[in-house]
Amino acid sequence: MRILLQVVLPLAAPIIIYSIWSYWEAKRQGKGMPSWEEGNWFWSALIGVFLAVATLIYVATTGASTNTEYRSPHLENGQIIPGQHN
Repeated sequence: MRILLQVVLPLAAPIIIYSIWSYWEAKRQGKGMPSWEEGNWFWSALIGVFLAVATLIYVATTGASTNTEYRSPHLENGQIIPGQHN
């Protein structure tokens, strides 16, 4: 799920949005979809790569601290205490 949200979605979103817009515009004008050379497919793919890289950099620099201590779930007085980061 993490790979889908951090890599695939930012990479594919501009291409999907441009595809929908291009289809709608071609249908409105009575033309066919533009080819790779005619349309802005390259730029939408390049924007997708930029967004995926930016997302990975953002997550890598703002992620959880690596010097935290994890306390696993445990039983205390008959109650289950969930795991915690301290």
